[in-house]
Amino acid sequence: MFTPNDLMDIAAKMEKNGQTIYLESKKKVDNPTLKSLLQWMADEETVHREWFLKQKDTWTSSAVNKDLETMLPDVIKEMMGDKTLSLDDVDFSQIRSASEMLDTFVTFENDTILFYEFLQAFIQDTQALSGLEKIIKEEKNHVEKLTDMIQAISSKKISEQAFHF
Repeated sequence: MFTPNDLMDIAAKMEKNGQTIYLESKKKVDNPTLKSLLQWMADEETVHREWFLKQKDTWTSSAVNKDLETMLPDVIKEMMGDKTLSLDDVDFSQIRSASEMLDTFVTFENDTILFYEFLQAFIQDTQALSGLEKIIKEEKNHVEKLTDMIQAISSKKISEQAFHF
């Protein structure tokens, strides 16, 4: 059985995973611009995690809880398919290039966006909904920045050697 608090815990864990991975990746990068970008992304994930943790215990509608308990396991499984909602299952030792690493980040960010868009259906409070919409927009911005980095590598504006993977 899932509850709204379970959803907030999942979202907070996803954000913590992202923060950890971005900080670890920052240690493996020489380029100051890339270091700064990865730190910014880690900081964003921290803010998002704190927001989700603050949302716990704020959804009290028994109708919402009942709907979640009834439909959520099947809907999440159908919607997310083989997505893990976590970077825990990624074998980073098999990643051989910066482009591959960044592509992994893009996939994670897109999975996160998909999950958060799903959460929107269960939020009735306009302030909470506005906060989640802001986070989704910021996650989409992360995808854009990561995609820009991948394009910079492919066009040789940034060297693969700027990364130590």
